[in-house]
Amino acid sequence: MRVFHSGRVVVLLVPVLTCAAVAAVSAPAHARTSVALSGVVTPAITGFPTTPQNVRLTMEGRVVGDDIDDQYPATTRRIVLWFTHGARVNGSWFPSCRARLLAALRGAPRACPRGSKIGSGWAFGTAISVTARLRMDVYNSRGGHSMLFYFSADNPVLIRELIDAPFDQLRGGRYGFRLTLPVPDGLQELTDGMVTSLRQFRATVGGMTATRRVHGRAERRGFIEAMTCPPGALVVVRGEFSFRTIAPVTSDAFLGCGQAPPFPPGFPPSVTGSA
Repeated sequence: MRVFHSGRVVVLLVPVLTCAAVAAVSAPAHARTSVALSGVVTPAITGFPTTPQNVRLTMEGRVVGDDIDDQYPATTRRIVLWFTHGARVNGSWFPSCRARLLAALRGAPRACPRGSKIGSGWAFGTAISVTARLRMDVYNSRGGHSMLFYFSADNPVLIRELIDAPFDQLRGGRYGFRLTLPVPDGLQELTDGMVTSLRQFRATVGGMTATRRVHGRAERRGFIEAMTCPPGALVVVRGEFSFRTIAPVTSDAFLGCGQAPPFPPGFPPSVTGSA
């Protein structure tokens, strides 16, 4: 199982998939794909703390369109998320998981050291009218310079895929952090010609702490820390989505402090119960 940094294990389990080896067709002239983002930082920070506060970030994306089969959005090749300044990410304080070992053990928790798991979530994808819910496990890697997103599903398809996503702290400019997720071939196509559409995802990262001795005394850090995020405040975020057959789409949005902003009316949950 190679790293895509990603591996590929896809086994079709349902007859509708195995008999529907349909090649991707070019998008019609009216085809479109649109993206919206939202998210929340919790807990909101009240008052005026004198030390950084441990918080978690929940990020959700919704993708709509009719580029594939006149019903589903185009196939996603890469996602780049840009986050503003104001937070501190302490990945170097947490154990690191190795991408190759996690891929080799097909996502088994024993592949990664205790304390390296930093988040979880899910994603919905559709191929030829069959929609699958993928579990997402997120691990710290390379001393905080990468995050490993491991996706798995057992029904209606068997999927085991890994994304090794570089995480960069930036200097200057509007944004302070950049996370790059190259979508592996196994999530773009379940098998040759059977292209997929990412329709919705949600991931929560942070909330856990690590302790180490600094100058002879124990210090504790949260994976994500912030000094301020008052209830109702909004934090800028940007998503850049690249697709196989169409031009990239950029979504500028906000994260809410304590409560996520609502999605626009044109972006309902892709699957009932996924809101």
